Amino acid sequence: MKYLCPRRSEGTVFKGLPEHDHYREDDSCSYCGSLNPDVFMERIEAGDVELGPTDKSYKVYVKNSGGKDFKQTYRNCPDASCKGPDECKHWVTREMATTKFYFQHLSKDQQTRFVELINQKKVKIGMPGHFYTIPFFCVAAKEKT
Repeated sequence: MKYLCPRRSEGTVFKGLPEHDHYREDDSCSYCGSLNPDVFMERIEAGDVELGPTDKSYKVYVKNSGGKDFKQTYRNCPDASCKGPDECKHWVTREMATTKFYFQHLSKDQQTRFVELINQKKVKIGMPGHFYTIPFFCVAAKEKT
């Protein structure tokens, strides 16, 4: 599936980039490396991942916690002139226990479902057990007095 990575607008415009982005075979975004949002939500629903809080409202680390490991494709190439994994034979894939996810990849429906799962306390969050900075699309609940 071709799409435009929502993170493209945040950075410098680079010439020579493909017109569209896609999710690679390792379930990562070809532009920013984020885990595919469908896989992210499936893994949260299955309860086999733990989210690692960050000080950013747009990013979280996703740690395998009972499911299958993630995959990461990277260039292991001595020749800097090689392009992407479709054009260079030096790209390899390895298994990883942790990957990253950028919340910008979630659809509005996925954002809503994520908030529901948080409110139902069905999302495992690593130490200290809560987000340092809540995701940009969330609103902190007011404590009852």
